[in-house]
This record gives sequence, C-alpha cells and structure tokens, in this order.
Amino acid sequence: MITRGRVPLSITALVAVALTGCAQAAQGATAERTTSSAGAVQAASTRTVYGFARPDGAGAMIVSPRKATRAGKLYRLQPIPSAKEARVTYGSSLDYRRVTTACDLKETEGAVAVDAKGLGTTRCTDKDLSFTLGLGLVPAVVTYDTTTGVATQVREFLYPPDDPTTAFGMASLGRGAVTFTPYKVKRVPTMGYSFTKKAGAPVILPYNGTVVFYRTGRSCADNSQQPTSADRNGVGTRRCTAADLTRALRALKTIQVKVDYLKSSRELMEIREVFPCQGDTCG
Repeated sequence: MITRGRVPLSITALVAVALTGCAQAAQGATAERTTSSAGAVQAASTRTVYGFARPDGAGAMIVSPRKATRAGKLYRLQPIPSAKEARVTYGSSLDYRRVTTACDLKETEGAVAVDAKGLGTTRCTDKDLSFTLGLGLVPAVVTYDTTTGVATQVREFLYPPDDPTTAFGMASLGRGAVTFTPYKVKRVPTMGYSFTKKAGAPVILPYNGTVVFYRTGRSCADNSQQPTSADRNGVGTRRCTAADLTRALRALKTIQVKVDYLKSSRELMEIREVFPCQGDTCG
C-alpha cells in the first residue's frame, strides 16, 4: 500500500485514477479535433471576393469579381475572364464598413475613413448598404458563406478613375445589366454602320438610373427601330432614360448599339441604339 498523507491509496485506486485521467485527456483531444474540424469546415464554406457589387432586389446584391492590386490606399482592378458573378444576400447581422466618414453620404466629400490596407472603417448597417447600392456600383471586398449565400462582411475601398471604352455590338437584357457582345463594324458612306462579325466574348455591363440611352425612333417608347431620330450614321439622338432602356431590351430582345462603359468596373455610362444599315452595300 502507498500512502499520501493520511489517505491510503491502493494500487487499484491509482489505476482507476490513471484511467480516468487518460479518458479525460482523450475526450479533450477529441473535443479539440472536433472544434478544429468545425472551424476548418466553416473556413472552407467562406469566400472573400474583391470586385463590384450592384443591387438585385431587397436585401440582395450581385458581386462581380475583379483582380485587385493594392497601390498605397487605392486598388487597381482588372476583369477576370473566367470569373462568375455571385448573388449574395445580406441582413441585420452584416458588418458593413464605408470609406466615407458617415454612413449616409453619397460621396467622400474630400475626407475618407480607411485603414492601412485602404479598406473602409466607418461601421454601417445593412440598410446603409441598400442605400449605397442604389447610388451605383460599390467597389468592395465581400466575405460570404458559399453554402447559404449570406454576406458576413462588406468593406468598401477606393480605386483610381476609370478609363472609358467605346464599342459597337449587340445588347440584350441581363439582371440589372446589359449583356453586350462586341462586333466589328464597317462605315458605309450615307448608309451608316454595317455590323460585320463578332469581335469578342459577351460582357456584362451593369447600369443604374444615371445611364443615358439614345433611341433612333420618334419617341422613347417607339420600338420600330426607324431612323426618325438618328444622325447620318444611323446612331440614335433621342435622349431617353434607364427605364426606357429596360423596356426596349425587354421588348426587342436584342438591339444593335454603340456603348460607352468604364473599363475596370464595366459600368455602362451611355448606350445609343444604331439603325441597321440597309442595302447591298451593307453586306
């Protein structure tokens, strides 16, 4: 018998104590592995994307991924040809941080709130995000759960002014955007532009209420595609609205157009309907 102070401990008791300790250690190791596995699963279901967000109904947005390179406190963004857009929802649990000094500002007004990585620090709510999305594309890094599609964090960032691009092509209606397929064109004197062949893969050009739409018909609701309001090249001159653009694309399905859009964000700034060139010389 082994004694410790006044309490005698038998060999059997010592073995029982040892076995209990081993069981507790094993349970602790199992719990640690379980916690670690749960953390790994959670991490695997979370994705972080740099890009531009646009609204897609109440409490939802579409995120267009971009390749982001930080230069000081600005981010240079480039389209990723193979990247797919993601529809993400958000609610009251969202951690949303703006680059503006207040949540209700439309612009920075000369003062920004960013950290050392150039990411917004002003804490705002999901309702503030809805307000911001209503102003136009939001450049942000978005973290969301790939299983549920729910965003957990959105942080805005700043990027240099975009360079505009002008192109001719075919436009059809997408979700809050124009699906634009570029085409090569041939200028035919006194006849306008002849669309010859595709010049690239389709691209998504988001637009909001600020886009300018010019039509060729006698009114913004005229879907006859006649050159009543067109210049000598058959390009529309009647100024219309974003709502008119949506209605025209919905009615006609596809329209020949000339577009101006921003290079990195691909935000559609101006779109002009183009009257199809008529006659044998247009072939």
